[in-house]
Amino acid sequence: MPTDLSIPNKSPFRTVPLTLKLENGGVKAVGLLKLDEAARRLGCHVETLRVHIRDGRLIAVRGPHGAYYLDARNVARYPRPQRGWPKPREFSDRQLGQSWSLIEGTLPKAMAWRDRELDLVDELRAHPKRNLRLFRLLSVHRLRRLGLTFSQIAAEVGITSRHARRLNAASVFLALRRELVRRDKGEARAEALAARLAQLSSMGEGARSRRRRRAWATRPRA
Repeated sequence: MPTDLSIPNKSPFRTVPLTLKLENGGVKAVGLLKLDEAARRLGCHVETLRVHIRDGRLIAVRGPHGAYYLDARNVARYPRPQRGWPKPREFSDRQLGQSWSLIEGTLPKAMAWRDRELDLVDELRAHPKRNLRLFRLLSVHRLRRLGLTFSQIAAEVGITSRHARRLNAASVFLALRRELVRRDKGEARAEALAARLAQLSSMGEGARSRRRRRAWATRPRA
């Protein structure tokens, strides 16, 4: 005799309720389908349905020996799984442009550097050639967060899919911070060099002034 008494689910997949026992006659009486029958009706592989069950897209019960059973009504309403990779989404130019705002979500909340980092992002958006490598890194991350595939990103940025994957694994935060530190060091060196040149110039002016005074002092008097 079939039973619908459920017991706590000890499976790591919590979307799969367990039952004590289902006889063959009871399975048909309550409108349940074996997984292979459900796969035949949907035109897909049994493993595809197992993945959907574990993902929580399909509700299943456990029968004898741990086999999955599906409600026939749910199977009838369930969309047929598509074969192969889904078609990539298409994005408008406006959406691609607005994706620059997604870079902000990759940065820490520290305000000491945050404004400078966002200013740098805006600068590279307007002038990519100032640091083409960093511009590509930012573009890969923003487009990936928008939802583009690596192939779409590669076509948009002008790089290979493999290069896009490598850039996606890199840290936006560290790249921006390194660029800002590099610029700070460059400005410090430039200021030190300017100060040194100014010092040498003043020393040269002093030496020339002293030479002129000595020349006037040694000029023979009429």
